Amino acid sequence: MNMIVTSGSAVGEVKVFATNNRGLNAEEMADLTVDRLIYVGRNSHPAIIEQAKAFKEHMRQVLVNAFIQAQLEERNTICAKLDLQGLGEISDTVRSL
Repeated sequence: MNMIVTSGSAVGEVKVFATNNRGLNAEEMADLTVDRLIYVGRNSHPAIIEQAKAFKEHMRQVLVNAFIQAQLEERNTICAKLDLQGLGEISDTVRSL
């Protein structure tokens, strides 16, 4: 089991992500990242809270897309290196993940 624990020092929150036989996916990484980058205060004006929540969700989608692209690029790099070593069969397996 893989586990990542984060804490928010400003508000004392702790968030735990645990996975079984895999790393975190793009959505989980985006959730972790956006929560660390953007904090929405509970005591703020309701209009500001709504605007901040909308911005936070938009940033989450930007991060999900970026993380998915980063995963694909890393996989392409690994496959290219495997192909150069004559390991096309392993490369094909990696491509199918």
